[in-house]
Parts: sequence; structure tokens; C-alpha cells
Amino acid sequence: MGFLDRFKKKNKQEEPFKMYLYSEKDYEIVEKTYDDKIGNYSTVFHEVASLDLHLDVIPIPPSKEREYYTFITLGMGAYKMPVPDIYKRMNRAEIAIKLPKDWDLQSTDEKWYWPIRTIKTLARMPLYENSWLGCYHDFDFGEPFTEETELCGILLDFYDEKIEPITLECGDQVIIYNVIPIYRSEMEYKNNNSAELLLEKMNKDTIYGPVDIHRKSVV
Repeated sequence: MGFLDRFKKKNKQEEPFKMYLYSEKDYEIVEKTYDDKIGNYSTVFHEVASLDLHLDVIPIPPSKEREYYTFITLGMGAYKMPVPDIYKRMNRAEIAIKLPKDWDLQSTDEKWYWPIRTIKTLARMPLYENSWLGCYHDFDFGEPFTEETELCGILLDFYDEKIEPITLECGDQVIIYNVIPIYRSEMEYKNNNSAELLLEKMNKDTIYGPVDIHRKSVV
């Protein structure tokens, strides 16, 4: 059973969730961090209807420093994840994925839309599963993201270790995690060994660059 199957079952419960929203000040704090640390942007894909977590997606366009798009959620961090006590205030997150500069932003065809669907699904997972997301967590989506690839899971890593956690008014910290799409064989290797050993087998482009749906498995 893949991750999406578990998510759909949780989605069937009858009781509605509480609505989670950033305060106006916290929204501005997160926006400013994106603008200062990741890249300037002028477009926001606003979520039209939200019953639990208002989740926008921001496409940050390529620049001279970053020749790729960064799609990043804005709103996930309004929910406080039930993290282990050891992580204290690092209990909020936002999710990003890097895509090639020729990615079709406007298409709703799954060939192009799956990265947005993936980060929005992940962003709601802690709320629906009473769980949390953290560095080196992996998730099996059960089937390939699109017909053009066999990538079917993801590994989370810090978006950029140089970017400090975003501190909200309450003192809680929002961590930005990067999505690395992986093959099932890579998930199995990670779970049988470690995320660190899997990442050692990957080149920098796979870890830090845009998604390559045609790359070869590293194991």
C-alpha cells in the first residue's frame, strides 16, 4: 500500500479539521524569507477552497544564480506538527521542489502538474495522519508520478543548509525541506542502510538541482 492510499483513507473521515492559517505577520515573515533567501517572485498559485489548511504554491522563476524553478508551499507552517520532544520548536515546515526552467507552469496535465500535487499532498500529510515531516524522511507514492518516469517516491532533505529556520512570532521555527524524487530501489536501499549512504551515491545535480525524470537509479 502506497502513501497516497493511506492519505485517501484518512481523507474519508467525517469530522472536519480545524482551519489553520498563518497570522498576517507570520505570512509576511515567511514571504520575506522566500524573497530574500530563495528568489524574487510575482506569482502565487492561490488555493481557491481550503477546508483545513490554506495552502498556496509559489513558483519562484529561474535566475542567474539558479537556472531552475522552485515551487514552494506557503501555508503548511501554520500547522504545528507533533514532532518528538528532541526537536522542540522545529515543529513547522514548508515543502519545495526544483524543476527545469522549461517546465510548463500552466498545464494541468499530470505530466506537468504532478510536482505541485506532490508537495501539496505532503504538506497536508502531518495534519491528516497526526504525524510529522523531517529531514531524510521518505514516502512511497505507490506508483510512478507520471507515465514518463518510474520515479515513485520522495526523500526529504534540507532545502539549503545556509538558510536559517524561519522564526515565527510565537518562537516556533519553520524548516524548508527539499523534495528529491526517488525510485523504489533507492527507497529500499535507504531503508536497509541509511539516507546518508543513499545521498553519497547521488551526484550534486540530483540532490541540489532540478528534477530529472529520466535519471538512472543510483543503486
